[in-house]
Amino acid sequence: MMQVKLMCSYCKKHDESEVPDPYYGGPQGFEKVLDLLEDACGSLLDNVLAENDRLPQS
Repeated sequence: MMQVKLMCSYCKKHDESEVPDPYYGGPQGFEKVLDLLEDACGSLLDNVLAENDRLPQS
């Protein structure tokens, strides 16, 4: 069963709880969001692949 989770819950290198709105943070704000998403996406992919391995194969 799939659950809805915040993207930052997949982060391994960062401890933020939410991806911030980078609009008012200037270029550094966008870099921070990119860093968070790159961190989270790797872990998210690992999680999806692990879930897929647990599904019964037909």
